[in-house]
Amino acid sequence: MTVPPPARPLAVAGHVRSASVPCHTHPLLADVDDQLLALRSWTSNPGPKYPLSLAHVRALLCVLDELLRLPLAQAALSRAADSDDGLLDGFLVLADAFGTFLAALVALRQHAAELRAAVRRRDGAKLASAAREQRQAGRELEQLANAVAREAARCARGPAAAAAGGMGGETHAEAAEVARAVAEAVNDTAAAAAAVFLEVGSVADAAAALASPASASTKKSRLPPLSRTSKQRTTVMGDGGEERREGAALEKLQELEQCVRELESESEKVFRSLVQTRVSLLNIHTPMFF
Repeated sequence: MTVPPPARPLAVAGHVRSASVPCHTHPLLADVDDQLLALRSWTSNPGPKYPLSLAHVRALLCVLDELLRLPLAQAALSRAADSDDGLLDGFLVLADAFGTFLAALVALRQHAAELRAAVRRRDGAKLASAAREQRQAGRELEQLANAVAREAARCARGPAAAAAGGMGGETHAEAAEVARAVAEAVNDTAAAAAAVFLEVGSVADAAAALASPASASTKKSRLPPLSRTSKQRTTVMGDGGEERREGAALEKLQELEQCVRELESESEKVFRSLVQTRVSLLNIHTPMFF
């Protein structure tokens, strides 16, 4: 999905470019803002076709890496000393979150495989155990989503506020714009990551709920005693309902496993990009002595 570029360069949602910023700012900074817009658009409405994708996150980090390789951006960030710790901490929070997410995906893949095997074998004990573990994994992903959104926003708040306040002078305005773009990249990457984490947890929970026989057993226990004929008829109908439930559960588990496979590859690339970006920032702010 491609989002059209903004009408005015460097105008992003919730941000209006300062009039003091020189008009000759490098085009890559505008490219970063275009990717920020695309990412925000996807986060607010991922759509039914690609609800689980990190493509926009990877696109943003790719162009951000190109920006940080420019002498202009490096010089600007080296002067924005007040934003150093916040930006570095922000990328550390994101990298840690994606490292945890990768481990969670591996666990989910295992839980889904065990749950699928239990459904096919109609192993009640194993099914209940695997469903419970998968629900727990979903709850942990929800906690991870809340944590990364909260902590990244905290780290980005200082640099964003400093950039919005301006530092005066053309050179300092450029530094503020670069710091602002990087801070917004931290915040928006966290928001998109949280959305994906929550969606994965939701899919995992839905698959576990479909596979679990608890709801069916509860309904059966509330029914009044049946005659022999009624029992025979209900058994036939019940078997069909059970087969449909198992089919729906297997389909949902297959969907989950496919999402996990795709996200493992994407998440690994995002994780490496986040680590590389943090290293680039650290190199910019660390004096080199020869």
